Amino acid sequence: MLADCFDIELLDELKENNISAFNTIYHNYSRSIYLYLLDKLKDHELCNDVLQDIFVTIWEKRDTLIIDTSLKAYLYQAARFKIVDIYRRDVKFKKYLSEFADQIMADHFTIINRIDQKNKLTEIEMAINNLPERMKEIFILSRFEHQTTRDIASKTNLSPQTVKNQISKALRILRINYMSIDVFLFFFTLIFFR
Repeated sequence: MLADCFDIELLDELKENNISAFNTIYHNYSRSIYLYLLDKLKDHELCNDVLQDIFVTIWEKRDTLIIDTSLKAYLYQAARFKIVDIYRRDVKFKKYLSEFADQIMADHFTIINRIDQKNKLTEIEMAINNLPERMKEIFILSRFEHQTTRDIASKTNLSPQTVKNQISKALRILRINYMSIDVFLFFFTLIFFR
């Protein structure tokens, strides 16, 4: 009760910008509040920061400070609010880190897939370039320019059956001599004769 009366006097003096009153409040309560924070947060540096923040807020809001309970109860309540804020931020931060890590992994796999696709396309290009010249021309017209067998036959002065045979041979050569199975499957999905 005596401490509460003394605290009321200190608060009145604090509202009148008395730095000695503030220093007395800090001296009387900072150690117990610090130990309370340390018990909950387990981090000396963080506890020091929170403690300083609590007392800086008291000094900054000294003119409008309304304390319905005891000063001690008010300070402990302020410490509890700070602890809850820290836990809440920590949970959000961990969630953000988790989402960020997921995004990095997704980007990593996207990049790996792109590199893999680029390597496969390079391999395909090299394999096609090694086909006999006429077969290569027919294959490119069929698979990359999407021309029909009839159009290719007309353009190359070959019969439609010869064009089909050239495309089949090209696919067989690519499958046997140059490509891994998954790349062959890529070509296999492109097989359509018009």
